[in-house]
Amino acid sequence: MTKSLLSSILLFSVSANAQFGLNLKISNEISPVLSKVIHDYPNYFNNIKGDILENDPQITNYTCLLNIKDMEPGIITQYGRDAEHQYSWSNVLLQTESFDEAKRKFHLFYADIKKTSAIIKNTLVKLNANYEEPDENKNFCNVLFKVEPDVDDMKNLVVDLNMQYELGEWKITVSFYNKEDEEKLYGSE
Repeated sequence: MTKSLLSSILLFSVSANAQFGLNLKISNEISPVLSKVIHDYPNYFNNIKGDILENDPQITNYTCLLNIKDMEPGIITQYGRDAEHQYSWSNVLLQTESFDEAKRKFHLFYADIKKTSAIIKNTLVKLNANYEEPDENKNFCNVLFKVEPDVDDMKNLVVDLNMQYELGEWKITVSFYNKEDEEKLYGSE
């Protein structure tokens, strides 16, 4: 009797999932990849850097060997010469014409990223940021996650969750970089 009851429950769960598209397990595909990206930052992303996509005197773009499930591969960018060691990582998470879909996904991506932790130089770090609600009347929304604790060479590391409207689409991107390097390259805000 117990076996048939368990079998019936399992069969119902599987058929309900298939028939109604119920997602019984909510997965976080971003956090494990982001954790590995953050962990490899002190190595200048050497362990996750793939082939060169673009190379000019100002920047070199590489494919990222880590992939977020069902998304295009991320890009690792090196700014300037090798000796300068200025790198960033970014990954497009969504492109859609629907503001409502983008807004909903932006909040989900925020929650996923907030759960991320990583180890950098034997220190456990976590990400912290306040959520900012996207507004359809503004073409841009971003949340800057600070890497905590605020230790030595990690104090300027940020994860940037960005949503912007460009060319008729809402685009959501996640990036990881050293804010101090960014300010040197582009000037302070």
